[in-house]
Amino acid sequence: MIKESAPQDNNRSFWRPTGASAYAITLVALPGFLLGAFAPEIKEDLSFGDTELGAILTFGYLVSSIIMSVSGGAADQLGPKRVLRSGVTIALIAAFLMGFLGNSFFLLMVFIGLNRVAEGIIHPATNALISSSVILERQGIAMAAKQSAVPFATALAGFAVPTLGIVFGWKGTFLVVAVLAFPAWFVIPNAPSINKSNFASRREMWRVSHLQLLALAGAFSAAAVVTVSGFLTTSAKNAGYSDGSAGLILGLGGILMIISRLTWGYLADRSLFDRFKAVSGSLLIGSLAFVLFAIESKASIAVGSIFIFGIGWSWPGLALLGIIEHHRDEPGEATAIVQTSIRIGAMFAPLGFGLIADSFNYSYAWLCSLVSALLGAFFMFLASSRLPKPKNS
Repeated sequence: MIKESAPQDNNRSFWRPTGASAYAITLVALPGFLLGAFAPEIKEDLSFGDTELGAILTFGYLVSSIIMSVSGGAADQLGPKRVLRSGVTIALIAAFLMGFLGNSFFLLMVFIGLNRVAEGIIHPATNALISSSVILERQGIAMAAKQSAVPFATALAGFAVPTLGIVFGWKGTFLVVAVLAFPAWFVIPNAPSINKSNFASRREMWRVSHLQLLALAGAFSAAAVVTVSGFLTTSAKNAGYSDGSAGLILGLGGILMIISRLTWGYLADRSLFDRFKAVSGSLLIGSLAFVLFAIESKASIAVGSIFIFGIGWSWPGLALLGIIEHHRDEPGEATAIVQTSIRIGAMFAPLGFGLIADSFNYSYAWLCSLVSALLGAFFMFLASSRLPKPKNS
């Protein structure tokens, strides 16, 4: 792998663009996790069940994937700052509406959908911001920090229930998120738009063979790992863990995931290696977790959790880093293609897992996740062989 050079390195920094990116991702991820964290209370207050809750979450993924697929290149052409501020504004409005007017299942679904519009805008824009504004030698840790914002938001949502929830209730907690959006609007740094007269269309980008393979890899990989957040605690309880211990496994797993993502970022900044082969290897080794989950013993659940959170789910930042390194001219559009596919995989996987678990048992469902992870690893490895040399920028 060739380390590319970039002009205007004197205009690049680390802390502000990295912090702004992580802040924006945390902000836009929080409402979805708060919805899950406060689910028992929300379902009781608004008189709906698990089916409606699942519909809201699925609708959110659908909206996010659509918006991301059509707006991924906006930050490349308009500049990340303008696009990120637009996304933060939409996220603020969505959180305010959820806290102030979220009085029915239909309205809550609409407002979560609005939040996912912001997510679809913000994710590729943060990738463009890191590509254009972060010192090249620290982009690995910057991307890892940004991608660690998602499990961090999960932890914040969990802590919000016994703290903010007691004081303000679930609606008041969403209003707190809206208030937190104001500083995010001001910390976003100036960042240049890409100096290019003609940008490839979405259709042309989707025709790039390695991006097609990376999109397939992202969809299958996400379909495998996203089932862990929804179903691992149930498997843990089936194996004999208490409710509290099962939740603790998930919480500690989130911390381990943050550490593993930051470790990959640290290594990427200090070593020249094929990013996508490393991701493929992580998926391959991490897929052992699904075999251990299928056994459903206390020991296998514990060891499998280490494999999945420490290895199998450590790759998103590294994969996105590899994409922007090869697409300096259009990092927003290129990463949006893969992240759109990731959301499509995440959208359908929980439904499929649940159907298999109900029709057969959890062991069969986990083995299906194993197959999906192996396919993700295969397509990721295949994409590596189709890559051009990284572009000088």
